[in-house]
Amino acid sequence: MKRLLISSIAAMALTSSVVVAEESGAFVGLDLGMSGITDKAKVSAAGVSEEASSSGTGFNVGLVGGYKQFFTDSFGLRYYANLGYLSSGVKDTDTNKTESLNAINYGVNVDALYNFVSSDGMDFGAFLGLGLGAVTWSGKHVDSLKTAFGKTSTTSFDLALNVGLRGVFAKQHGVELAARVPFMGTKIVDGNFDLGADVKVENTITRNYNVGVRYTFSF
Repeated sequence: MKRLLISSIAAMALTSSVVVAEESGAFVGLDLGMSGITDKAKVSAAGVSEEASSSGTGFNVGLVGGYKQFFTDSFGLRYYANLGYLSSGVKDTDTNKTESLNAINYGVNVDALYNFVSSDGMDFGAFLGLGLGAVTWSGKHVDSLKTAFGKTSTTSFDLALNVGLRGVFAKQHGVELAARVPFMGTKIVDGNFDLGADVKVENTITRNYNVGVRYTFSF
């Protein structure tokens, strides 16, 4: 009888540990947040350079979808694609008027997941990873640069750090506080132009950060 009781308790403990641990599976998610951007212009002629910059913030919305894979009860990886849209604006350095500046970001990501707490119906932890893809810019500000300089490049390579906190409730519903920090900007204009003299012009737009809330649903 004693041996049977011990076996039953051990079986219940094993079953409980399996139930409370977050499981591998596919997921989709929705991002809502704010982004900060910087528009920097540099003009060089006859060995003299001048720089001007402006900054702005905007609203960001995005979608994610992929697969999370757990190797232990607390550690795993997730692999997913992202598609995001940023709506913002910056001041034109010549007219001092705010012009729209929008971006579409798309790519693939790998995040390491670690759960600090696992209990019945809830997991809480953090994530850290990298995103690789591209960003494409549009809007009134980009149109103004095209009108002024003709040749522009609106799409560039994108590499970013993903970091944040995450909670999973009732196995399927997740809420995250997420940040994305890009490592590089996009040179919209980069060339020499005849503006009464030979002038080199560089105009770089950089997304400094994106912070927000993400909801995920796991299948």
